[in-house]
Amino acid sequence: MSNKHDANVRKSALVNFQIGLIASLLFTYVMFEVYTATPVVVSNEQSLIIDEPIADWSGVYKVYEAPKSAEIVEKRSKPVADPEKFTVIDDHKKISEARKEFVNDPVSSDPIDPSSIIDVEPDGIDEPEVLPFVAVEYVPVFPGCEKLKTNSERASCFSDKIKRVVAKKFNTDLGEDLGLKGLQRIYVQFEVYKDGTIQNIMARAPHPSLVKEAKRVVAKFPKMTPGMQRDRAVTVRYQLPIVFKVQN
Repeated sequence: MSNKHDANVRKSALVNFQIGLIASLLFTYVMFEVYTATPVVVSNEQSLIIDEPIADWSGVYKVYEAPKSAEIVEKRSKPVADPEKFTVIDDHKKISEARKEFVNDPVSSDPIDPSSIIDVEPDGIDEPEVLPFVAVEYVPVFPGCEKLKTNSERASCFSDKIKRVVAKKFNTDLGEDLGLKGLQRIYVQFEVYKDGTIQNIMARAPHPSLVKEAKRVVAKFPKMTPGMQRDRAVTVRYQLPIVFKVQN
């Protein structure tokens, strides 16, 4: 029994020691906070800092001038007639010279004599000396195209006939003899003169021999019916491209 009592005494003494230790620590913490805390002062006034701009002053004073007011344009109205200056006319008064006031004199004109009208001949109109094939009123007619009626049909026939002559007479073996390779382009220009002959043959090609051959072929074109503009024969310029490939 005594052993049990001794154990309870020891246990209660340990508990009391722990409680006392906790209380001491708590008291020490409270006192530390009271004496070491920094007082906080709350102020209702707020400090305001304004950054003033740095003035760039050259040392010269200027006199202030008031801004000028905009000029007001005065609108002038038309003068109003004075009613006192009006002339009153009696409505019942008869106009004695009304016939002279309202008579329309007929305009006299002499009849035009139709024989006196002079017609302007086409010779008085300046026409260009040479017209392009696509701009002339009536294109030159290649032999064999005379039976066609429209100008567009004759133009198409003209081109087809020329291509056939070139394909038949142009020596395409010349390119291989000259050592040329690939596709060759020759640009030819000639004029169908007023009398239907071929003149002013010009050509441009990669080799002088091709230029000479192109001129030779075009010179063999037959005489044609010349182009017409305002019922007059005119010279017409035609451009002909010749393209062939050298077979190596």
